[in-house]
Amino acid sequence: MLVIGAKGHALEVLQVLEDAGQVQHLCFYDDVTPDAPNQLFGQYPVLHSAAAAAEHLRTDARVVVGIGGPQLRQRVAARFRELGAELYSAVAPQAHIGRHEVQLGAGLNIMNGVLVSNEVSVGEGTLLNARASLHHNVQVGSYCEISPGAQLLGHVRVGSYSQIGAGAIILPRVRIGHNVLVGAGAVVTADVPDNTVVAGVPARPLRQLSPLPSALPI
Repeated sequence: MLVIGAKGHALEVLQVLEDAGQVQHLCFYDDVTPDAPNQLFGQYPVLHSAAAAAEHLRTDARVVVGIGGPQLRQRVAARFRELGAELYSAVAPQAHIGRHEVQLGAGLNIMNGVLVSNEVSVGEGTLLNARASLHHNVQVGSYCEISPGAQLLGHVRVGSYSQIGAGAIILPRVRIGHNVLVGAGAVVTADVPDNTVVAGVPARPLRQLSPLPSALPI
């Protein structure tokens, strides 16, 4: 298995994989940090080139995206798919996932203490960070980032490439558009259109974001 990234969020992904006993042939990848080590914690090899990654993928095609940021996660996933990778989900044993009508896309990070209730769907490549809660009938799009402690209450919908800040609460039946940023600690009581930053209690629009590139899949 290859984890994309070798610092920051990738270290938390490592904890999830170790807790799950999924460390056989585990490697990390970092081609952007000038002083990146050749081994992580003296145990796990760190690869530094696409050629080395492609060689590893011929033996084990599984890739976990171990970096944050919705659009960056999508770009990295697309790049490694071109090398023959298969997106793999890192799911913490301490996560609580419903048994009924739960649909989880490929390449998820589901971290410690996450709650995913029944009749919930989560799209490809999304990061559910520690203690995030997705209550019944929630729908989350692809390549979203649900930050630590965020709560999505019943029937909430979140569009692709959106970020929900740490500790934010999205009230029942609220719809969050694509490419939305919800500030930490916000309480969202009304629908939020695409490409909007909101924050506060109750949350209010602060500014607009540039629309997503048309090439991005939604």
